[in-house]
Amino acid sequence: MERSLWLEFTIQRLPKVMIRGYDRSHRLHRGRHTQTFVQLKDSDIAAQISQQVGLSAQVEDSGVVHDYILQANQTHMEFLQERAGKINYEVMVEDRNLVFRPTANQDSEILTLMFTDDLLEFYPCMSSASQVNEVKVQGWNPKEKQAIIGRAATGDEGSKMGGETSGAALSEDAFGTAVKTLSNHPMITQAEADQLAQARFQQLNLELISGEGICRGRTDLRAGIVVQIDGVGKRFSGQYYLTSVLHRYCNSQYHTKFTVRRNAQ
Repeated sequence: MERSLWLEFTIQRLPKVMIRGYDRSHRLHRGRHTQTFVQLKDSDIAAQISQQVGLSAQVEDSGVVHDYILQANQTHMEFLQERAGKINYEVMVEDRNLVFRPTANQDSEILTLMFTDDLLEFYPCMSSASQVNEVKVQGWNPKEKQAIIGRAATGDEGSKMGGETSGAALSEDAFGTAVKTLSNHPMITQAEADQLAQARFQQLNLELISGEGICRGRTDLRAGIVVQIDGVGKRFSGQYYLTSVLHRYCNSQYHTKFTVRRNAQ
């Protein structure tokens, strides 16, 4: 673990010491790198980079082999997050492991937060502004001189996180057909187009409900898990995916602040 030590000296009060600790993900932020990867999956690339920075690889097979991928003057974290975003994966470091896995909003909930009990504040917002019922990806195969079209539509959301109606279905019922077309992503195989369409469709669905909240301090709350939030009405009670968590101890009180997303109601 990398650490930094901050001291504050003023004549008005006693000296203050602040210690900051960083997990081993700091290794992925050091320096910018340019390298190429040929005939590899994104999960293979993540495993290679984990070796380069001295971490163990904890990766899930991403399935699609890419002819050629360029890391162009990027930190390893920037590059891996870019690749993860194209396939609906997430990147994190847990202890000595570089984790590269599908976004885990389809997992079962790990714990429950009840409003007025351990959940002190909750501010959910449901919006259909970004919801579509189909994502279409358009590409071109220069060798075969053929257009490549990948599609994902209502029914491809995966888990509805305990809800009844996905964001895509809600949008279609309310406003009719809406298609999002992606044409600025280089790809040369059908598998790449299908994977990108599926990833973007699921990412958009997960934007149906977003929110933030504060609960009594919970050391078991961390980003990347699913929690059950109850006591906030039928529309907003249910499973949520934690996207960020901040633990704060101040004035002898320990609170946990978090942000969440959900893809159905």
